Order: sequence, then C-alpha cells, then structure tokens
Amino acid sequence: MFLDIDGNKVFTLSFGSAPRVFLAHSGWVGNFEDWIATLAPLSETWRTVVYDHRGAGETVVPVDRITPEALVDDVFRVMDQLRIERCVLAGFSRGSVTALRAVLKAPERFDGLVLMNGSGGVPLPGAAVRPRAAPSSWPGVDFSARLRWFAEKCTPEPDSEHIRRWAHNLLSRATAEAADKIFVMESEDQIDWPARLGELRMPTLLVHGLQDPFYQIEVMQYVQSIIGGSKLVLLENTGHLPAMTRPIDVATIINDFFATAGNQA
Repeated sequence: MFLDIDGNKVFTLSFGSAPRVFLAHSGWVGNFEDWIATLAPLSETWRTVVYDHRGAGETVVPVDRITPEALVDDVFRVMDQLRIERCVLAGFSRGSVTALRAVLKAPERFDGLVLMNGSGGVPLPGAAVRPRAAPSSWPGVDFSARLRWFAEKCTPEPDSEHIRRWAHNLLSRATAEAADKIFVMESEDQIDWPARLGELRMPTLLVHGLQDPFYQIEVMQYVQSIIGGSKLVLLENTGHLPAMTRPIDVATIINDFFATAGNQA
C-alpha cells in the first residue's frame, strides 16, 4: 500500500497481527526487499512493517527532498499513519543511521533497537571523517554496471549469484541521482556519541557479517561497548546482506534476543 506522507507516496508493507511491532528500515537505495525474507518468519510472532524510504523502490521523491532529517521524520510519520505507538526499530547498513538517530530523538517511542551491518554513523574515537566517494565514481560503464559491482562486493559468500541478481534488481529501481545523494550524505549534527549512546535504556542488538567489506568490526564493537546491555552477534562466512542470505538465522537471532531481553513490544 502507499501512504501519503509529507506530500509523497510511500510504499509500505505491514503483515502479521501480533501485539508487538518490528519496523525495519532498509539501507542506501535498498527497498523493502532488503528485509522481506527475514520479516516473513518474524511475522509469525510480530507485526512486521517495512517501507521504501525516500528515493528507494517505489517511493519516488525529488532528490532535493531527500535529507537525513526527512528520513528520520518519516520513521515517525509511518508509525503515526499505521497507529504504531511503540515498536522495535531496525536499521540495515545506511539505514542504521536513520534508525539510531530516530531512537535518540524520541526514545519513548521504541522498545528496542537493531543495527544490522551498520554502525549508525558512529565513528571510532579519533577517526577522521572523510568524504565518501559517490557511486557515480565506482567501477562500471553505467549505473547498472556499478550496481552490479556493488552487489558482488556485498556477497562474498560462495554460491550467491542468485542473491547478487536479486540485490542488483532491487537497487536498480532507484535513480542514479538518488543513489549518489543518499550514499554521500550524513547528518552534520555534532553528537557526543559516548554520552548519548550511554543514555539509551532499551534492548539493543547488533548483527554483523564478518565478511562485510564496508563496515569494520571494530566500529560495531565500539558501538556495542557504549550502549549498556547491548549485544553483538557476529555471523561467520557472511557478507553485507545477512537478512537476504541468512534470513532464518537472522530472524532466530532477533527472536531469541528479544525473548531474553523480556521485550513486550
């Protein structure tokens, strides 16, 4: 279904009828398909919600209206339109930035946080912040070829050609302009990460594929170390797309964590 949000048509899926809600945010210009294989088993015990964020999938938005702030605000707009008072919020890859900033903005709306193969934009202490190279500079003769290169980098696992094709196809529904804008933008907020993350009082799960070429394990470990009571689960022989390559395992990890955490979302 499409929700009317801030003048945009936002493609949204909601399935399952359990009282607790799991809201998933996709990465970069990924869409609902980033999460759908994992949300299917989760929907047996959760109400699961996912949407195509600005510039991704079927949510077509002018590039100048894609901003870090708008992406965060849309989390709450989706929740409000679907009458979700509280939920567990999950962010994948670049979507972890939006998810983490949303829970910092209004922690009372969330019963938990999941960051999957993404550190939420938190840098290592003392690390220099360097501009990111736009996807238009990646190897490849055109946008499609560059997306194929990216899909291959995401999936170092053997026998993954079917996942690479899937990833390439879902990314291809975005425009090259939106892909460049979302990939390079970061919030300019100056955040005291140890202090702010130390304030979080919600169950927090970090899931990370050890063969991910984009996010350092050291950053994930650092984020886990400063969020009290959080847990980091490392997936061996797994790249950047565990919700697509290992959906049953990821769903089990999420279910087990929130059962142990006593979450009653």
